[in-house]
Formats: sequence, C-alpha cells, structure tokens
Amino acid sequence: MEGITGIIAEYNPFHKGHGYQIEKVRKLTGDRYVLVIMSGDFVQRGAPAVFDKYARTRMALLGGADAVLELPSCRSCGSAEYFAKGAVEILDALGCVEHLCFGSESGDAAACQTLGRILAREPEEFQESLKKILKVGLSFPAARKKALTVYLENHSSENSQTDILEMLRLLDSPNNLLGIEYCKALSLLNSQITPVTIKREGAGYHEKEISWSMPSATALRRALIDTERTEASISRLLFHAQPDSVAAFTVKLLSSQSPVTEDDFSLLLKYRLLLLTVEELAAFADVSLDLARRIRRELNHFASFSQFISLLKTREMTYTRISRALLHILLSITQEDMAESPGYVRLLGFRRESSPLLRRLQDSSRIPIVTKAADYRKQIPKDQWKGFEKDLFCADLYESVKAEKSQKAFVSDLQRSPVIL
Repeated sequence: MEGITGIIAEYNPFHKGHGYQIEKVRKLTGDRYVLVIMSGDFVQRGAPAVFDKYARTRMALLGGADAVLELPSCRSCGSAEYFAKGAVEILDALGCVEHLCFGSESGDAAACQTLGRILAREPEEFQESLKKILKVGLSFPAARKKALTVYLENHSSENSQTDILEMLRLLDSPNNLLGIEYCKALSLLNSQITPVTIKREGAGYHEKEISWSMPSATALRRALIDTERTEASISRLLFHAQPDSVAAFTVKLLSSQSPVTEDDFSLLLKYRLLLLTVEELAAFADVSLDLARRIRRELNHFASFSQFISLLKTREMTYTRISRALLHILLSITQEDMAESPGYVRLLGFRRESSPLLRRLQDSSRIPIVTKAADYRKQIPKDQWKGFEKDLFCADLYESVKAEKSQKAFVSDLQRSPVIL
C-alpha cells in the first residue's frame, strides 16, 4: 500500500523552502502521498495569517501537497505545545499516516526524540528545577532550556558531552522547538508514526531580509506588507521566493486583495478589551491575572494591536506570548477550549489525482472528516459542534476584516467548499 507522510504547517505564506520539504520527504521516505495539517486563518505566533486558509491551501496544493486538512482554531493559535499536540493527535487519529516530517536547523530527528521523551515524562528532578528557575523571573522557554540543561548534565552518563551540547543547541531555534514538541506528542500518544526531519536550507526562521533562494516566511510577510514596494517589485520578489506556480497565483491574488495583519483587527480588539473586566480577561487562554491587570491599566494607551503587545511585553512575558493572549481574548478562546482534544478534522483541499488518499482517510480515520461545512451537524457528533462553530466564527471574523479591507463581498465559511486542483 502506498505510504503517507504528514506535514504540520502554516504556509504563512508558502515559499520555496516548503516546496523543497515536500519534494525531499518523498525521496526520503518513499511515500506516495504528502498530507498537510494546516492552521486556519489565525496562526501560532498569535496573529492572523497573511492570506486566508483557502488561498494558502491552494498554494500548498500547487506546491506539491496531495491534501490539506485544517487544524482547529483553538490549537492553531496556541503555544508550541498545544499547536503540536493538536496536530499530532489528528495525524495519529487518521490511522494511516506512516511518517511525520518537520524541518529543523539540525536535521537530527533522534536528538529531537530524546528531548521529546524527557519532556513527555517530565521527571520529578526536571520539574523541580523548572519551578525554581521560573521563580527567578525568566520566560518559560528560557527557563525550560535551563532546566533541561541541568537535567542532561546530571545524566551525562546516558549521553556524551557532545550529544548534550547538540541537544541544547536544538533549543535555540523555533523550528527545532516545534520538532521537539511533535516528538513529545508522539511519545505521549505512544503513536506508531515515525518522525523524520529535513535540514532547513536558506534563511533562518526569523530572518527579516530576502537574501536567499529559500527565504523565511517572516521575511516574505514583511516584504508583502511593505507599502513602499511597487507591484512589479512584489512580483519579482514572489517569483524569487516561491515556486513559479505558487508565485503566479499569489500575484493574481494580490491584484484583488491586500495581505491581512494583526493591526487590521485593532479596533475589534480594543472593543473586546473595553468590554471585559480583569476577572473576565483572566478566563481566556494564556491570560494570567497579572497580565489582565496590566491590560486594563494600560488600555488608555492602546494605539494598535502590535503597539499594545510591545507596550505589555516584559522580561518574563515574550512578545509572542502576549500576542497569543490578546488573540485568545479577541477570539474568545478559553483554557478549557484549548485543552479539548480535536474530535474532528476538516478537509480544506486536495488534488484530483490524489482522490485515493481521501478514500483511505475516510476508511481508516477514528475521527470524522468534514468535507462540507454546511453539513457539519450531520458529519460530526453533537459534543463537537461547539468546537466546529468556533472555527466558523474565527473564519468569518477574518473574512469580515479581509472583505472590508479589500472592498469585496463577505463570504461565510459555511458557504465555502474544499479547494480542488
């Protein structure tokens, strides 16, 4: 039977590095199909995607993916842990995925698995060390790295000093951190899926300048929202940064709509913040009581979504953590919502030639696959309606802002069908 590799992605937006990963993993695993679990309209760094999920699905299919499924909104804009766990739970529940491929700076899947297993077990020694370090005032990522350093050094007999240094280096890159979280989730689920990693080529994850044949998504987003760039300049950039078929689609897309940014949601966010008390704010995911108080205290200085994040940022709380917290307030995502394991998955698009893959998914999946949004109440159990309706709300909010910005008619997510190439 022809194999299936899963990729967890945001494609915000799709670029040559993503195309390289899809092409390379087919050679590495020998699998026939590449299935993508992709964020919807809001992404893990706590912001709207630059293009909507249907446009990004088309980019993925043009770039070589066989099918794209949506990661539910409560997980797509969660921390790396929740994002990874939600996506891996879906891949595992599909029941037919052999491999999970992720990019990394190291290209070392075994080291990611070792760290993932430690984080899955959370040995008491590690937990105690983490608690002590957090009390010093470090951010959670920095504290966890330090606690892992202590744990690995105390167990150096299990790993050589070189191995320990290599593993600690993995903790310095966002891509590596996600890979470790994927391995942690696989370990917690006792999943039969085998992780494989492809060494990242080209620009770094947060590289802001377009200077490589495979630039970062960060650099590409930054260039797309640069109002001083001409249409001709943007077109040249896209054909430099994206596969030709994807670039041609993106150029056409930009002729009818503008990229979406967090600041397009500024007024909506301010309305929500004005409406809620400290106690009500603290009910949302990633919003501590201390952060809720600071939000209320600084609200008179609110100028925009991004400006307010910078205003609230502290040594203990990173820009991205605050961005996610504010997005959770905007989208009404609570910690309880975040803790719910995905009990369904939605098909966003597929290639016609890959129809046999869809039949295999339908036959083997332990969770329902929604193929027509308007029929979701017939396709998923009643206890999953709330989660799906949250996805619809998030998509419709995004579409409202996008339609207003581009002066286009609003199209409800219930009316949308999967993209077919």
